[in-house]
Amino acid sequence: MRERITYFRPQDADMDPNQLEIHDTKVQGPAIEALKEHKITLTLPELPSELAGLLRDLEELHLRWATPASYNTLEPFSSRISPGLHVSYTPLKEDHDPEKLCTALQAFGRLDCSSPDVFINLSDGRQPGSPALFFYNELEKLDGFAKRLGPVVCSGPAAAECRKQLQDLKDAVSLDMSYDSTSESVKIQALWPLQKREISVPASPKGRTEVGILSRGAPPGMEAHEIGVSGVLAVIGETKEPSPALFAFAARHRAASGSFTSKFQQPTGLHPTLQLSLSTAAPPLDEDAECAPYAYLTLPKVIFADRYQLADELFLASKNLAAAKYVSEPVDLEAPAYTTKEWGSNVLLQLAPPKGKAAAKDWTVEVPLHLRYLKPSPTGKEEAGIPYPAVFWACGGEEDVGYAVSPFDRLNLGYDGLFSPGTTFWHVSPEPEAGDRLINNISVPVVTEGASQWVGVGTAVAVALGFIWVLMKLMGGYAKSGHDTVAKTAEDEGKKEK
Repeated sequence: MRERITYFRPQDADMDPNQLEIHDTKVQGPAIEALKEHKITLTLPELPSELAGLLRDLEELHLRWATPASYNTLEPFSSRISPGLHVSYTPLKEDHDPEKLCTALQAFGRLDCSSPDVFINLSDGRQPGSPALFFYNELEKLDGFAKRLGPVVCSGPAAAECRKQLQDLKDAVSLDMSYDSTSESVKIQALWPLQKREISVPASPKGRTEVGILSRGAPPGMEAHEIGVSGVLAVIGETKEPSPALFAFAARHRAASGSFTSKFQQPTGLHPTLQLSLSTAAPPLDEDAECAPYAYLTLPKVIFADRYQLADELFLASKNLAAAKYVSEPVDLEAPAYTTKEWGSNVLLQLAPPKGKAAAKDWTVEVPLHLRYLKPSPTGKEEAGIPYPAVFWACGGEEDVGYAVSPFDRLNLGYDGLFSPGTTFWHVSPEPEAGDRLINNISVPVVTEGASQWVGVGTAVAVALGFIWVLMKLMGGYAKSGHDTVAKTAEDEGKKEK
């Protein structure tokens, strides 16, 4: 097992390396303002046998979770996804049954994922090597996950420390878990937000533990697409003094200037409009760079986007949208939520920012959406939470600039598979419209339970009355036609007699 804990400070923060205490069993230091990343790499034999057996049936598996709470971060930890749990994977066999994977995912909470129809297919329109199947579920916190995982992974002399580290997940803002069959290794990364925290890292009883206290730096020869880092590193049990570090790497995810908010226009009705308000339209790079802004939406089954409506160029232009680059399939435009099997859908929209002097001002984007019918409720309304989208500028993309060498690289976020491997994503920071949550709540009108029984009766009565009306019209028409025929026949016979 390999373990790496990184404390990443703002660029202007100072700390004396001599304040670090490096012992054979731990590293301690003063309280500093920093974000914290904890990364663990495990091989299959180091995992519980049941989990290792599950992974051996998969080509790859990627779990991504993000908190619905707003938080501050720093480069190179700028990447964003919609709040909730994102699961993407590729099975080794085509007739793979997802029930085994779904059972393991219940560690996060009660997830409805046992049916193959719940997952959507990601193969179309994505880069080769992208995961094949995808599932999303709302997930507020990791408290339950930490509690359920403790008895499975924490044992032996270090069990108490293991459980403590798991409990710390309740304050994490993101969690990544990845497996690929090529390396047969599992990588787990957790991130905690920028705040004042004490440096305290115990040694891992089963492997190597590296500790870094870093911030932005400027090493010689650093190129424009790279991020420089400086600070100190230490390996518990191997080093007695902190070692200076200064290096640069190409970063796939960067921080763009400005911020955005998301809200539903009022009144919402059954065809709500999601409004994205951005503080600036200025691209992150100069005008010669090929950059365009995008919004990647993760929409639970209660709401969806109509791909045919988003194909109208004039309609899109009126909403400050350039194109719908991707809409996951299938999306049934008529089915109510309670008969829809898929978890929901993903949509990638290219935005159309204002040009010239207007680029420095606030601007808005309107995304037309549609609510599905829900089951009747006692109140006649149901509340639904729609996660904030990820909003970013995508720049470049054709040239491979070596993102894989970054020690903080992040892949398989859903939208990155829709772009060329060399694309740089400049993320616009999300700001809550109100409070501190990155969730848009919407009230969905539904049939009241007491009145729902009359819907069937009313429908039957309406059909019966309609049938009687049509029948009467037919009989009236037949009677009139028959009378006219008899009169005409009598008239013809009279003419013959004359």
